[in-house]
Amino acid sequence: MGKKKVQLLASLLFIVSLSLIVSACSNSKKDVSSEDKKNLKVIQMDGTFAVDVDDPNETVGDADYVFIGRVDEDVDTVYKDPVTIETSDGAKEISTPYTNYQVTVLQNIKGDLVTDTSIPIQKAGGIHEDGSSVVLYEDDTLPEEGKSYVFLAYAQDDGSLLVSGPNSNEYVEGIKQDVTSEKMEKGKASLNEEATEVVSEYENAFENEILTDRDRSESEFDKEQ
Repeated sequence: MGKKKVQLLASLLFIVSLSLIVSACSNSKKDVSSEDKKNLKVIQMDGTFAVDVDDPNETVGDADYVFIGRVDEDVDTVYKDPVTIETSDGAKEISTPYTNYQVTVLQNIKGDLVTDTSIPIQKAGGIHEDGSSVVLYEDDTLPEEGKSYVFLAYAQDDGSLLVSGPNSNEYVEGIKQDVTSEKMEKGKASLNEEATEVVSEYENAFENEILTDRDRSESEFDKEQ
């Protein structure tokens, strides 16, 4: 994918793509299991971002926290930013899905979040309200329970953590369920070569981060809080 031209914004703006509007055939909310999510079609959200989302130096610089976290639980999906649109069947209200997770921080790369404690994060994207599809940005994925990822998170004004945008979480293969922050720090997590490369990429990006000029908040889960 070519380099994205972006504008400097104070926060991420969500624009629901045309394909999502066309597919919004129902406003009913349906429960979908984590396993079933894998088999659903993906509908792409469009967005305007403050950085080049393909450059880790920029995405890490823009984020408030970058960390390796294990997904403990896929909690639920909430729907925000309702918009009424006209369809062939009349007016429909559609909303942007956000998925709530419980995550254990295993290693801080940028920032200093509490470790070895399950904390909530919210991910932009998730199951469409009618249960028929997954709504995500291009080059983005939904985290899965039991797996570990490098997360790029934004502290919100209320102290919560939002993970949002393309490439905002990247899978780190092979981290076992019993791994702790101490084992990560001492190099006893037995990461394979691919996982080591992923972690090193973000550690190097932090060393060479390109900071953006924007107002920043602190997470309520920051150790300094």
